[in-house]
Amino acid sequence: MDEHDDVNWSAVLRDHIEEELQSLESRNLAHAVATSERLSGAIDADKVATTNTAEQIREFRDTRYSEERP
Repeated sequence: MDEHDDVNWSAVLRDHIEEELQSLESRNLAHAVATSERLSGAIDADKVATTNTAEQIREFRDTRYSEERP
């Protein structure tokens, strides 16, 4: 690096870090999309259509929060 003092090493590193972050974000997005598609395929549309989802959410929250309390 000392032999190439005309190079802005900080900018070079910053560019590579930004590229790596973009790559990681793309992978995270791809993973999220794949997970969403996999989970969506497991949903029974007929069952969801006849289920009171608000009630199920309340039951889940009541169970979840009652388990966290001492």
